[in-house]
Formats: sequence, structure tokens, C-alpha cells
Amino acid sequence: MAEADYARAPVLLFDPVHANQRTTRYALFEIGFRQIECVSTLEDLKAGITDVNPLMIVAESSATDADVFRIVRSIRRSELGNNPFVVILLTTWGRDTGHIRKAIECGADDLIVRPFSTMFAEERVRTLIKGRKQFIVTSDYIGPDRRKNNDRSSSAQALEVPNLLQAVVEGDTEALSRGSQWIQEAKSTVSAERIRRGAMRIVVGVELYLGGTKDGSSAKLDIDDMAKTSRELRAQLIKASRAEAAEVAQALIDQIGSLKPDEAPAASLKLIKELAMGAYAAFANGDGLEKSRDEIDRTVASLRKRLQARAAAVQAQQAPQAADGAGQSEQAALKRAGM
Repeated sequence: MAEADYARAPVLLFDPVHANQRTTRYALFEIGFRQIECVSTLEDLKAGITDVNPLMIVAESSATDADVFRIVRSIRRSELGNNPFVVILLTTWGRDTGHIRKAIECGADDLIVRPFSTMFAEERVRTLIKGRKQFIVTSDYIGPDRRKNNDRSSSAQALEVPNLLQAVVEGDTEALSRGSQWIQEAKSTVSAERIRRGAMRIVVGVELYLGGTKDGSSAKLDIDDMAKTSRELRAQLIKASRAEAAEVAQALIDQIGSLKPDEAPAASLKLIKELAMGAYAAFANGDGLEKSRDEIDRTVASLRKRLQARAAAVQAQQAPQAADGAGQSEQAALKRAGM
């Protein structure tokens, strides 16, 4: 295989501070990149993602973190740009854990804390070419699989996604010849998994609320999260041109909308479960239902154990404030479980 040629790969560089932008551009140039499009506004960044069709995006996130993170999510969800699997490298001056956690959760490939040397940046870029992580898909996350090998509490399966940066830099003509098809196939896989995970998230939340645990503890029913997930599920089904499944999702939205925080009849919740899985069944023509039901059973059992352990800890510590936060913790538990 020919030696890596970074000059072939177009890069989009965003930084609102021109001095920092020049520094980063210099580092990229020293690494070997030559097609570097520099922008300093969020509007130009969004336009460049589509117009430049970059193989790598380098974006500073310190001053405009919420907006940059939102843009990364839009890319991963196929809402912005032509390639949801483009390599995304964020930079930041911020060192607080909250900022770093949000950068990781938005779906970027990597985050580099400033100041950094050209050698360090080159090592990170080389890793994104040679050892890019597989992606996982949940109802609210699409991005690199950062789970440790010994901590696979999430049931989400890792997916190999297109890495056109590697194909171009290494001159892999076979990969490049099927680049568009490669991207479309991966997009279809991600879309189907998002739909499945959205339906499962609703079912698991209802199961946890209805079933409780042996000691009588149960999860708080997060109606707002269910409503949000159901709307996203319908939007995905419409995007996939599955009108029948989208109609079922609309019925699901209506049913969830009829719930009240202090009134959630068991019959209504059971219907919500049936509609959620019905929407996915209509989308997938019944394929994968058994697998999904098995995953739901395992996830519910696992989360019930966590609920029971948390309730026991609260009781032992006599800490009412910990019990008050249980509902919020369950939403985090659903995310951790890959829903």
C-alpha cells in the first residue's frame, strides 16, 4: 500500500479566534494536509460541512460548545452534510469534566485539549485513520464505542462505519469506488437501529414502572422522556418512508399524551408498550422482534437489580434526598443500558 498522503484529504477547520485558527491550521499543514478550508462562524461551519464535503472536521468547542455539540449530533443523525460518519476532531481550552463529558457524548471521534504540539496532533489523527473506534447506536447517541472491554453493560452492538479519510489518505481505490454505497448502507443500518432502540427505550421504561422490584421499589415514570422518544421514533419512520409504521407511532404519541403525571393506568401503559413494539414491527416486517424482546427482558432484569440496590442504599443511609433523585437516575440508567 502506498505511503499515507494527507494532501489528498479535504479538511474543514472551525475556530472563531483567528490566532488559534492559524495555529491549528499550521499544525495540520505540518502534518501534511493541504486542502484546509478555514471558517470562523457557526453559519460558515454548517455551510462548509455540505459544500466542502470534508473528510475530517476540526472544530474548536470552548466558546460555542453547546452549538458545536449540537452540530456534531446533527451530522451523526444525517441531518447535516452528506456523510454522517465523517471524522470529527474537537479541540478545547476547557479542562472541566462537564465540558469533556458533553464533548464525548455528542458523538465526536476525539477531543484534544489545548495547547497541543504538532506531534501530539499527528498521533491522534493517525489513530483516527488506523485505529478508529467502531460506532454504537442508541436512541439518543450515535458515535464511537467508548465502553471498556470489561464493562459492556450496554447491549448496543458495535458497528463498523465508513472511514473515507483512511481510504483517501491511503489511496484505497476499492473502498473509494464503493464510498457512496458504503455510506448509504451504513446509514440504513444506523437508522434501523435508532428506530429499534427508541421503541425498546419506551418499553423498558414502562416495564420498570409496572414491574417494580421484590422490595416494592420502582422507577419513576418519565412521561416527558417517553413523549420525546416517541416523537423522534415517528420522525425516523417518516424519514424511512414507512407510512404505516409512522401511523402506529402517531397513535403511540397520542396515547402517551393522554397520560398525566399522577395518573398512569396499567391498561394505558400496556397499550403504549404494544404500540411501541408495533411501530418497530411494522418498520422491520417482524424481523428482529424476538431479539428485541430478549434484550428488553435482560435490560429490565439488570435495571431492576440496580433499583433494588439503590433503594437498599437509600434506606441504609436514611437519605430522603437520594430517593428524590431516583427518577433522574433511571433516565441515566436507560442511557447506560443502550436504550
